[in-house]
Amino acid sequence: MPPRSAVAGIVVFWLATTVYIAYRDLWPRLFASGPPPVSIELADEAKQNVPAKWTLYRNGQSVGKLTTLMKYHDSDDAFQFTYRYTNLKLEQAGLTLEVPEAISDVRMTRAGDLKEQGMTAKVKAIYRGIIIEGEIDVRGQVKNNKLTGRAELKSPLLTIASDLDPVEVKQGQPLNPLQPVNRIAYVHGGMRSWVVHEYNPLQDALGDLIRKQIAKSGITFGAPKPKAALIAEVDSSPQNLRWQKQDIACWVIEYRRNADVIARTWVQVTDGKVLRQEASEGGESLMFDRED
Repeated sequence: MPPRSAVAGIVVFWLATTVYIAYRDLWPRLFASGPPPVSIELADEAKQNVPAKWTLYRNGQSVGKLTTLMKYHDSDDAFQFTYRYTNLKLEQAGLTLEVPEAISDVRMTRAGDLKEQGMTAKVKAIYRGIIIEGEIDVRGQVKNNKLTGRAELKSPLLTIASDLDPVEVKQGQPLNPLQPVNRIAYVHGGMRSWVVHEYNPLQDALGDLIRKQIAKSGITFGAPKPKAALIAEVDSSPQNLRWQKQDIACWVIEYRRNADVIARTWVQVTDGKVLRQEASEGGESLMFDRED
């Protein structure tokens, strides 16, 4: 067994790696400021208790399951989008990460403004024969155009419980166009291109907290540089997607950065139902394939 100081260092490494893997690989980071909007209509409200189920593939290998659900809250006329991941297993730089359950949620107004973000997860990390189990709970609420909240990261050897520094929140639709949703409304061939910005205030606040905690051990990291915006557009004609042993006509939304296609959304022509979501960048690929 390595000395306690070495184990503590591994735990810090695990906490930082866990957060970055979770946000990069499981909760993609792109939040849109433009069309097409996620469909929020009365028909969707009536089906609010019917979840959509997905299989998650990383670099072509199945790594877990995802269930998405939209609920309407009459009390404050708000919509909540919940993403529940189960039985995830990821490997990164010698670290094996097992996540029996992780839940991410976004709450927004009917006008499309962000109200709340949250993420909870139970995690087992295995690194060079050392097994560490822990829990993550991060929540943020928006008031006066600023997100404030609290993060708790618990493990047998280290616990972090701290308020998040306030982060300014942009107005506009907070939903992630690269994260699978039930339907996307009004998609048609040859739609004009629009800009998609990386926008995730909870991730920004959590990243600041993690960097501060790591700095206490004498290791400092600079804030990540902003990425160039994506340009999204729809192909002029539908493409066939082989899905559940059928060829389905789909509109394909492509997201480009610096002329490279890094993501595609496959939207069924007949009803706007999203059947597949793909993203790749930096040698990593991620695909959500709908089951129902």
